Amino acid sequence: MLKTEVEHEAVDLSHKATAEKNLHYEDYLKIPQLLDLQKLRSTGEEDGDGQSAHDEHLFIVIHQVYELWFKEIIHELDSVMKIMSAEIVEGRRMLTINSRLSRVCVIMKILVEQIRVLETMTPLDFLDFRDLLVPASGYQSLQFRLIEVKLGIKENCRITYGCSTTFRFHIRSGTEFDR
Repeated sequence: MLKTEVEHEAVDLSHKATAEKNLHYEDYLKIPQLLDLQKLRSTGEEDGDGQSAHDEHLFIVIHQVYELWFKEIIHELDSVMKIMSAEIVEGRRMLTINSRLSRVCVIMKILVEQIRVLETMTPLDFLDFRDLLVPASGYQSLQFRLIEVKLGIKENCRITYGCSTTFRFHIRSGTEFDR
């Protein structure tokens, strides 16, 4: 009886877990580092009250979560593109492709739904820190742009926003770059 890809991965993970008995959840996921990534730019000095803009934390978390989901979407799309690049794609691989593209669709639904959390912030709450973010914009997300490329959205159909030459090169080529 042939083992499926998932069964092989489960066995591999089981062996690694046995070999690393001291591995803990927060170490594996690097939770302390992850939770330390939310750096507020507002300090309260802007209006003299010494308090940071409360909703800036929400704003950062929401956008970091978007970027994590974008990373997963790129991972899934790259996997599908690799399978599809074979000269002949076996029927069983089509099930893998379908599964991974279905996952991308579910993630996209989560991304849309996530906007509802952001909408709990009032425009005035956003204005408490928006000026501190200039010229930053979500349109500058390299991963979002890479997804556009991988999905085949033509360059003339994409919104441009303050992209550097290096950034544009990587968008056109569909590759990531180190900042």
